[in-house]
Amino acid sequence: MDTYGRKRGLDGYDNINLDGLQEEMCRLLGLQCQFIMDTRERPFGGSECVIVVLEDEEGSKWAVRFPLQFRAFRDHVVLTVKREAELRLAIEKVGILGITKLNTFSATFDNPARFPFIVSEWAEGTQLRWTESYPAVPQRDKVIRSVARIVLDLLQIQNKEYTATAYITALINRKIKRAQDSKLPAATLGECLDQQRLIAEYLVPDLDRAPCVLVHVDLTAENVIVDQDFNVKAIIDLGFAEIIPLQFSACFPNFLTHDFESLYDPVKVEHGSGVDAVGFQQRDQKTLVAGGSYETEGSSRHGSLQLVADTVLKQPSGVLKNSLIVAGEDCDTVKRWDTVIESKG
Repeated sequence: MDTYGRKRGLDGYDNINLDGLQEEMCRLLGLQCQFIMDTRERPFGGSECVIVVLEDEEGSKWAVRFPLQFRAFRDHVVLTVKREAELRLAIEKVGILGITKLNTFSATFDNPARFPFIVSEWAEGTQLRWTESYPAVPQRDKVIRSVARIVLDLLQIQNKEYTATAYITALINRKIKRAQDSKLPAATLGECLDQQRLIAEYLVPDLDRAPCVLVHVDLTAENVIVDQDFNVKAIIDLGFAEIIPLQFSACFPNFLTHDFESLYDPVKVEHGSGVDAVGFQQRDQKTLVAGGSYETEGSSRHGSLQLVADTVLKQPSGVLKNSLIVAGEDCDTVKRWDTVIESKG
């Protein structure tokens, strides 16, 4: 990645037929279009995908994203694109604002680009910059409220595919199998078995059969696009979005769960209309994360929910101050933050 958020190592990118993509975009739009922002040579993206931007003759800009992280597993690439397209269509059917709209998609390698892709509207603005001291409190509140509203709106996308118990049991069983096969370096078999034994203790019984809901999963600062007044223009990149049991959906956006300035070196990133923002590159130090859980209020398991942030040890004072958690001066712990929100089940 260079200093402007562009890909340097384009693993798999050379397999994409960009001339074919441009011709296909012209056909799909019914308009002539061309690559802009030098994204043909230097696409946006990270380790998971690459994004090129095209502008049609009427001035509309379109982001074309290729999920290159799964390129070795062609069937998985196809399923990933289909799944994201289904979620985006569901979001648009409900009328949720703040998510870039889908234009079209191709869930096959047998297309002019020779790789599956998703086309969505391009979000004008800059990637959110969020540090211990920036932006100022009024702007922080504005961003948090806007992101929270979008996150809550996404809960309208629901199904009852499985119970919370079935979901977490399947996840832990997969971890146990990987540990048995020595393919899980982050945890031992004993630790996985301990997790399995704790399932009943930590699940909320009243929410076991609550609907599964849509969560973005990857709410980093880079995926929140704002204007110069810190109005949230869009949340982008639904590549990791999934529908999970309600009681596992309560978590802080990633940009609120890190000790920023002391752990990051500034690097430039670019998004949208060409205005540069400042991003952060993590040093090799431990990052603190605030967890979350749901508690029910009243008799209905589908009624009000209470978000509870777990206590975080050794949290530097003010990292989340004036946001979701208020930390005391030179504190060793952060007090629990309680806020009541209404689910839209």
